[in-house]
Amino acid sequence: MNTISPRLAVMLIILISSLLRVILDATIGLGVDESYVVSIARMFSLSYFDHPPLHLWIIWLTTHLTNTEIGIVLRFPFILLFAATTWMMYRLGTRLFSEWAGVYAALLLNVSAVFSLSTGSWILPDGPLMFFMMAATLVLEQLFFPPIVKPSWELWAAAGLLIGLGMLAKYHAVFLAVGSFIFMITSKERRRMLLTLRPYAALVIACIVFLPVVVWNQEHNWISFLFQGARGTAKGFFPLKMLSNIAGQAAWVLPWIWGPLVWFFLKGFLGGPGHPKWQPLQDRKWFLCCLAAGPIVLFTIATLWGAQGLFHWQAPGYLLALPLLGHATAEWLTKGCIMARWWLKASVIAFVAIIIILGSHTATGWIKTVQPTWFAQGDPTVEALDWRDLSVYLDEKGLLHSQAKFVVAPHWIDAGKIDYVLGGEIPVLCLSNEPHHFAFMHNPAEFKGADALIIGRKDKMADGLDRYRPYFITIDVVGTVPIKRAGISEFDVVVFYARGFNGTILLPYGQEDMDENLVDTLEK
Repeated sequence: MNTISPRLAVMLIILISSLLRVILDATIGLGVDESYVVSIARMFSLSYFDHPPLHLWIIWLTTHLTNTEIGIVLRFPFILLFAATTWMMYRLGTRLFSEWAGVYAALLLNVSAVFSLSTGSWILPDGPLMFFMMAATLVLEQLFFPPIVKPSWELWAAAGLLIGLGMLAKYHAVFLAVGSFIFMITSKERRRMLLTLRPYAALVIACIVFLPVVVWNQEHNWISFLFQGARGTAKGFFPLKMLSNIAGQAAWVLPWIWGPLVWFFLKGFLGGPGHPKWQPLQDRKWFLCCLAAGPIVLFTIATLWGAQGLFHWQAPGYLLALPLLGHATAEWLTKGCIMARWWLKASVIAFVAIIIILGSHTATGWIKTVQPTWFAQGDPTVEALDWRDLSVYLDEKGLLHSQAKFVVAPHWIDAGKIDYVLGGEIPVLCLSNEPHHFAFMHNPAEFKGADALIIGRKDKMADGLDRYRPYFITIDVVGTVPIKRAGISEFDVVVFYARGFNGTILLPYGQEDMDENLVDTLEK
């Protein structure tokens, strides 16, 4: 790669990787989270149950500008955001270390599954989060290097604005403020910044930008904060769960990247703060480690006491640690390390192979045809199927224009899949103990006396019907719809016709487990 300029190299990385994402995203359907957020984004809100609103606002704006909900169209802004994130990764690595360190950091970002697939393609909060985290980090780098006691108000204001926008995408962005404080308090040259008003003004700006989330939660009894906070509740001592979570992190980042990434993060972290005059390189590494440590350390240790830990929660931390690995890679290659060159090439080849294999299987299911025993416990890629067969069936039966005034789904995942393919043509109510934001979109009491279609996956509908029978006069089977992939049925969806909804509000989450604030919110 050194035969071309660093700037041209990173432009090629952005162009090629973006093209691959466009091809992949045009081939496969929306995942469960994507279908869900497209559905709930139709109703504009200051914030939402699961996450802050920024990615949903992007979806809302995209659908209104394009007048379509085609997957590739809705994913395209997120592809553009990741292209910009890649460029900023290059700029950060260049400013802190060298141009080639920036290039290799950008390349590694694009051959890591959790970033290149999830963040780079899918309609999730992570894309906007990491875009604004990188933008904020670039501003913070200008504030801290070289150390100036009173850098411009404009830079501090920009840092506050970008951190606030990151928090509008996902709560993880708060770690930038925490990490910046740790960096300043541990650096003698920057500690005096805390005696000025500028950092606190930046914090106020971030809080003002974040206000929509606070206002929405205040109006809904802080339900989003309660939901997310409950995921971190201590339940005991589970060392195996933490080890399993670490293994999941490695798998998502990809083990051959995760291993050296963690090594250089720990090396930089244990090296402590460096003096700018005598250890300028360690000073820059410590800066990245302070920003990266929060998500990596907190969300990993939390699983030790039984907190829920999804494997991508640490990703924002790994994002900010990538320039460390980019710097090490540039040094290896400058010294002519053949192993490093082969490792870098193998990482690219392996990632492309993973994309081709998983992408083609998700679209066609070919691996299950070759090795059906591998999927004895189920095939997670079927969750990327859009339930188009369901919309065709309902249209052919005339059920969308029948006496039924709304659809009932037994779970937020099914509700998202159903609502997405129906395009908002009929209200979808998720009457279950896990409705997520569907609980705030429609008031069940408004449908008193109306007929409904009850729709859900066949293997889960028996319990659902037992729950729904007290709320309707009659419930009759309409038919079964096979959801197909490449012409082969993957699973069945059952449709029922229910008459005379009594308008009773079905409290989600199960009253026996509910916080009183949640009950009050949903009853209102």
